[in-house]
Amino acid sequence: MTKCEKIERIQYAIDHPNTEELYYKLLEDMGDMRYDYGDYMTTEPINCDKELERLPAADYELATALLTMLLREDHFANGSLMRRFESGQLNAVLRRMIAALGE
Repeated sequence: MTKCEKIERIQYAIDHPNTEELYYKLLEDMGDMRYDYGDYMTTEPINCDKELERLPAADYELATALLTMLLREDHFANGSLMRRFESGQLNAVLRRMIAALGE
């Protein structure tokens, strides 16, 4: 998948927010699901709020790891993804992914 195609897919996810399945499918379709997302994190146990502080300087791989982290957080704390969406954090990660692809 080209960078332009990835940007289009990510922008679609921003414009058409949905359930966690949309975001899982997005990462899987783009080949960017980070099953080893913990390797990208600096806290242990993972502190999602602390890790998200790294978002402004994140490269594409870190941004995809952060999105994977948020999806996994929701798996363990059902409803957290909706809270992160409402706070703007989910879309901030998606926007950072787009920005990193354009760099």
